[in-house]
Amino acid sequence: MPPRKRTSLLAAALLAAGLTPLAVSAPADAAAARYADDFNGDGYPDLALGDSLATVAGRKQAGAVLVVWGTASGPDPARRTVITQNSPNVAGGAETNDRFGSKITTADLNTDGYADILVTALGERVGSRTGTFTVLWGSRAGVSGGSQYTSPGTSCRTCNFAADLAVGDFNADGRPDVVSVDDDAIWYQRGPFTKSGARGTVTNLDPVHGEDMDASLVVSGKVTKDGTADFAVIGYDADTRGTRVWFYKGSASGPVRPPKKVALPASPDLVGSGATIADFDRNGYGDLAVGVSRSGLGGAVHVLKGTSTGFSSTVTSLSQNTSGVPGTREANDYFGYDVSAGDVNGDGYPDLAVGAPTEVLGTRPASSGAVTVLRGGASGLTGTGSRQYDYTTPGVEGPFDQGDTWFGASVLLRDHNRDGRAELVASSPEVGLLHLLPGTSSGPTGTGSTTLTAAGLGLGSLPYFGAALAD
Repeated sequence: MPPRKRTSLLAAALLAAGLTPLAVSAPADAAAARYADDFNGDGYPDLALGDSLATVAGRKQAGAVLVVWGTASGPDPARRTVITQNSPNVAGGAETNDRFGSKITTADLNTDGYADILVTALGERVGSRTGTFTVLWGSRAGVSGGSQYTSPGTSCRTCNFAADLAVGDFNADGRPDVVSVDDDAIWYQRGPFTKSGARGTVTNLDPVHGEDMDASLVVSGKVTKDGTADFAVIGYDADTRGTRVWFYKGSASGPVRPPKKVALPASPDLVGSGATIADFDRNGYGDLAVGVSRSGLGGAVHVLKGTSTGFSSTVTSLSQNTSGVPGTREANDYFGYDVSAGDVNGDGYPDLAVGAPTEVLGTRPASSGAVTVLRGGASGLTGTGSRQYDYTTPGVEGPFDQGDTWFGASVLLRDHNRDGRAELVASSPEVGLLHLLPGTSSGPTGTGSTTLTAAGLGLGSLPYFGAALAD
């Protein structure tokens, strides 16, 4: 499974009223899924975007998901699929304010060789419960139907079930599990998940530990070197009045939480924050990178190194004041608004893309935005060799003469064309653009970059296209 991130993203509008799903041609016989975002099993990662503000059949903020299918040359805009809750065999129905596509993540949840898409709908009401997630099932022919899962709680009117979620085999039984957080709970939902809508037993881990915590983010990955998936919950600790990281170690009996929790410095607000787990120094332990865009002046990325027992309590912070990092740390840059890990230059070390969507370029007063790629290495993430990408980067096409663009509000590093170097995908939702920058031996480049628009994909001329990416 590729490095996993969770982030608070801008909502978007992908669909005009009543737009019907687009077809995708079936690939050759599916092989075993190698990538967590290869939904049709053809061996190439696909690109998925969630949009919680899409208007569907006249229903505002019903929400939608767009898949651009991967090829040997990367995602092909001519091959795409739009999925809503009005699509065939998808549970539920498109309703006003469902916000289907609020957040999305990908994994082969039923281990059938095809990656699936987990889609949250934070506004969906099912009885007295608010919030659902839907699994859009991958298949040889592409996305094939979707099963809906609601809060296991008896009543949850305002708890925002599945406000964030992550996937991993946390009990080492060979079946992926889902952990989700909301206002009141940390739900550990055991596999198997099936197309009939079934799931295994569910446990609320929050009251088990009896702490007053407000979980905002959850991120999964392999941290301790034992081969079992682990996860971290990031949120506000009312007992200490600060932001904390709680680590949950996977085991045969399920996730176990050591007594230690790690404080993040100057992080009172996790709105507009992302996180990912990756082994940035290749020592075998997964490290946690948390981008906190409202941390102090201008934002920062906090890194906690992995150990055999979880994350180290030592926090390394990187910002635009760190040596080697381009730019200058300024108020409201929102550095860390989104993060994504991937090897951009093929040296074997994961790197980190960091979005700063309100970065001001030159003398322009508008929020142009920028993305900084921090390099991984034997010492972990540092500012050495980092590069910034924005609308002044040669080859990056964009409306630099316009107002706010929010370049970098959502970022993704992924090797879509399988050349060993991750491409950089960055959105500019305020002007409805999505940029794909090729990878090279020295990292992403604007030369030969591709710009996607809603109009270019046949979705009409709509703003905010590309605001949410699945990682």
